[in-house]
Order: sequence, then C-alpha cells, then structure tokens
Amino acid sequence: MSEVATTASRDALTPFVFEHTAIRGGVVALADTSRAILAAHEYPPAIARALAELLAAAALLAATLKLDGSLIVQLRGDGPLSLLVVECDGTLGLRATAQWSADLVAALGPDADLVALAGGASQARLAITLDPRGAGTLYQGIVALQGTSIGASIEHYLATSEQLDSRLLLRFDDGATHGLLVQRLPGSTAADDETWTAVATRLAAPGAAALLGGDAPAVLRRLFPTHDVRVFKSRPARFACRCSRERAENALRIAGSGEVEAALAADGHVEVRCEYCGAQYRFEPAAARALFDGSPRTRH
Repeated sequence: MSEVATTASRDALTPFVFEHTAIRGGVVALADTSRAILAAHEYPPAIARALAELLAAAALLAATLKLDGSLIVQLRGDGPLSLLVVECDGTLGLRATAQWSADLVAALGPDADLVALAGGASQARLAITLDPRGAGTLYQGIVALQGTSIGASIEHYLATSEQLDSRLLLRFDDGATHGLLVQRLPGSTAADDETWTAVATRLAAPGAAALLGGDAPAVLRRLFPTHDVRVFKSRPARFACRCSRERAENALRIAGSGEVEAALAADGHVEVRCEYCGAQYRFEPAAARALFDGSPRTRH
C-alpha cells in the first residue's frame, strides 16, 4: 500500500485509488462531527442512526466532486420520518436536521429500518442537489428508496442518475459514524473486472462494516489486504452551520410584520431557532420592529 502524506484524524476523509485501475474510493471518519450534530436535537435512536449514516454518505459524495457550493441530500417520506436533510459544502463542513413524529417513531422501536421510518419505499424519495451558490446551474437527481438502508439507496442513486457502479459501506457506533465508498469510473475497462469483482464481493461480505474505524490506511489494509492501494492526503471534516443573526433577521422579514407583532404580543420578544444546530436568536421589540420600519437596529 502506498501512502501520500496521510493524517490520522477523528474527523477526516481520505481518498484512495486501486493502482493501475479506474477504481477510486474514499474513507471517512466522523466522530466529533457526528456527535455534535446529533447533540443539537433529541433524536430517537433509529433516526440518529439514519442521520449519522447519511452524514458519512454525503461527505463521501461531496469529496468526489469539484464543488464550490453545497451538496444537499434529502429523504422525504409520508411515514414517521417525514424529512431528513444533510448538507455538505466543498470544505467538508456538515450540518443536518430531521422532522419526525415522536410517537410513531417510538412505536417502531430503536432498530427500525429506513423504509419503515419513511413509511414505505413506494412513497419515499431520495433527492441529491448540487447547489453551486451563485455560479453555475443547480442540479438535482431524485430516486425512490432501494432496499432498507442508506447505503443501498445511495448506490441505487449513483447507478441510476450517475451511471456509476458504486459500493457504499457505513457504520454507526457510539455516536460516531464511518463510511467507505468505492466507484468504478467511466474509463474502466475489462482489465479492471477482476479487481472490481473482488472489491464488491469483499464489501458485501458479512461483517465488512465492522472493519471500519481507525485511521484510513489501517481500514484499507483490513478490507483489501491483497490489493495495491494508493492512499492520498486526508481532508478534515467538521460540523459547520451557516446560521447567523442576519439570516434570522431575513427569516423574520419573510414571515412578515403581522407574525412578528403576534409573537411580540404573546411573549414580549421574538425568537428564531436554527433547525440545524439549535442556536436561538432573540429579538426584543425595538430590534424586531426595526426590521420593517428602517430604524437603526438594536443588538441584544
């Protein structure tokens, strides 16, 4: 195995290639990042697992792109889990949120699979959006859920929308999430068949996900001990929410002065809570009204 200035990190993504083939991959570890995102809300165990796995999948997908903007993965359904959103920017800054019915999720139990959470595969949809943020064209691909896992659904999306054979391995344990994505690129030839078959078979083997964890070179040695793998420099990943007081002000302007006045009458102030990180932005009456009358803003 060849290594190029890799770094050990609890929160990092490490690219790799199988030498002399058109087969590439990435390994991601999200320990502090996953725990911080999950701590922002009281997620039930089944939703915490799905969200954490989607964090790893989104980071791996974003790392395959030259992205100056964000990759947004959304799962929508009509079941106990109505919405799951993960956003990953070009620097591997991640944030996430979910919407669910507490009673219905509790009734399914902590081991509920993705299809059960979403209310069935027929109605649930997985959407992946590339948002270039001011330059370029927004792109979105939408597919139905496939299988009962995040991994199977992402593989289905890549095969359907991107025409890329891919294998995705995910592991969630004690609040941390780990993942590995391998893809056979369009330039792959028949000479790569043997390597691809061996890699895909290895990742489909029982217990393969348990080999994730620790530094990337060690993971790859455990999974592919007989293959020549070149490992590249790791990139740090982190929890990064883009909320701010300015964004909260814009949200109040969109809500309108009527709703703001109603909130002031009920509570004496207005609060805007970020659905991603849980941060709260409080506006006293003068500051809230100044958003609509053009008077100087008073910060609190």
